[in-house]
Amino acid sequence: MRKFRELVAFLTVMAIATPAIAQQKPHYTQYFQNMSVINPAVTGMYHDITVRTAYRTQWLGLESAPKTSYLTVSKPINIGTSRSGFVDYGVEEPATNSDKLGYLSSSSHHSIGLVALNDETGPINRTTVNFTYAYHINISDVANLAVGVGGGVNRLALNTSKLRFENPEEPLIADGGNIIQWLPDLNAGFYFYSANFFLGGSVQQALSSKTVFAYDFKSGKEVPHYFLTSGFRIWFKEDYSISPSVMLKYLSPAPLAYDLNLKIGYRNNLWVGGSYRKNDALAAMFGFNVAKTVSLGYSFDNSTSPIRNVSSGSHELVLGINF
Repeated sequence: MRKFRELVAFLTVMAIATPAIAQQKPHYTQYFQNMSVINPAVTGMYHDITVRTAYRTQWLGLESAPKTSYLTVSKPINIGTSRSGFVDYGVEEPATNSDKLGYLSSSSHHSIGLVALNDETGPINRTTVNFTYAYHINISDVANLAVGVGGGVNRLALNTSKLRFENPEEPLIADGGNIIQWLPDLNAGFYFYSANFFLGGSVQQALSSKTVFAYDFKSGKEVPHYFLTSGFRIWFKEDYSISPSVMLKYLSPAPLAYDLNLKIGYRNNLWVGGSYRKNDALAAMFGFNVAKTVSLGYSFDNSTSPIRNVSSGSHELVLGINF
């Protein structure tokens, strides 16, 4: 067991020091329920002040497995316009086929937001706080194109008390406590959207920053993560729709990865779906909305990689509130 803990601790440190082993940003199964967590251009897309929070526990049953939580807030705003009175910026997602036919794009507008994230994997804890800005351009009566940026800081902490070595005088853990690094963070993206189609691209962690936890320990580098997402929605009855989508993910030198998703919805009140993550997992999902104000989504990932031999799966909850 001791050797196992040592191995887990070593791999989690190396996962942040060597990009070839694992992606540095967390996995999200329900990212399409809150695209702003990977793309700042989605900030302020909807009418309301939109708040989303989530908790994900990955690879349940595996010691030192990742645990991720986040909070996002976004709001469309009115800057530098001569219009007086109320201006209804943002869009509302159509609930029925009739709503789709009456869909209108938003007027061009600015938006601001906040993304706060905490990710813990074994002895490594990553806390990220970003402020986001997006500008949504009206390009037709039924379509908008948004461009956005996010900037802030990453706090990387190595809890040396969770590391296990044969030599208790190992210099890395001799002093105990946390070894902390502060790194700048920068994200950017675009997002095209209409009533029944979206296409977005983003880069997370655009600044390549060096990470060094100890003078004689292997150093690593924060590398950019690239995302390309697209999907569409088809109504096969007045109240029922089907929404396939895909995400491509790339970070060097790892190979290209992808997610395939399918969601079936009744209006915007209830939905069920599934997802396949290349060489990693199959997921089942469901969710519901209450009076266009509160939404809740749940997903369960069943690993398809060899890790399934020591894990009973991953769970993710997403809660949304529109003010």
